[in-house]
Amino acid sequence: MNQKYYSQDLNKIVDSHCHLDFKEFDDDIDKIISNAKMTNVDYFLTISVNLEDFKNVYKVTQKYDNIWCTTGIHPNNVSPKINASQLESIQSKILANLKNKKVVGLGETGLDFFRGEENRTNQIESFMLHLFLSGDKKYPTIVHTRDADDDTINCLKESVKKYSSTGLIHCFTSTKQFAKKALDNGFFISFSGIITFKNASDLVEVVKYVPLDKLLVETDSPYLAPVPYRGKRNEPSFVNYTLEKISEIKKIEKKELIKITTKNFFTLFSKIRNDYRD
Repeated sequence: MNQKYYSQDLNKIVDSHCHLDFKEFDDDIDKIISNAKMTNVDYFLTISVNLEDFKNVYKVTQKYDNIWCTTGIHPNNVSPKINASQLESIQSKILANLKNKKVVGLGETGLDFFRGEENRTNQIESFMLHLFLSGDKKYPTIVHTRDADDDTINCLKESVKKYSSTGLIHCFTSTKQFAKKALDNGFFISFSGIITFKNASDLVEVVKYVPLDKLLVETDSPYLAPVPYRGKRNEPSFVNYTLEKISEIKKIEKKELIKITTKNFFTLFSKIRNDYRD
């Protein structure tokens, strides 16, 4: 297999999780992409959070050659009255979206009990549907988890065993123990600008633990801008600060870390890799 980016593009940076369709970028998306390219960020995965706005997510990918997207439902957007018929409808819509060539992953999905567990059962149903499709259709899953470590791991274990699901834990903020369990199930770990925060000492230990071949970087922009821009609008070019911090923690040169994380991205998101054969 002869992929162009393996020979010439591994020196380019990937922002593996951003929300370029969000209103915060409405007025200057071209400038945002230009800023990114000027700082060596050349690849972007823009993430879906609901099916209603998927057309806006996909529209961004049509304007630029180097932006891909996902399709799915964020746990906070899961209906509190979901039923079997609705799950069938969701599956049909996701499958229809997957027919678009620039759709390369599922989610973001997952579990979020930060505001309570009233919708726990429905979130799990939605999450397991995404994980089933991951294994069935061979698309990686972007997993959001907050205050739901045990249930998240249980879902991953079950889906990997039943469906051979794949994916990543995005914007990782949990424990080393959770990271180990996610890695044991074959999932990648993605770190955001949170690693640059002063109170991120526990997360630093997780970065030390995660193997380089399972590590990704992201911004989650427009949210969670890294130091020195904390509190301001985040953007893909700022993923450089995350790379610099991780290279410091891992005691590895930034340019080498770029090659590793970019290769990891294209390894996981194989739909892109297969489209870039010579």
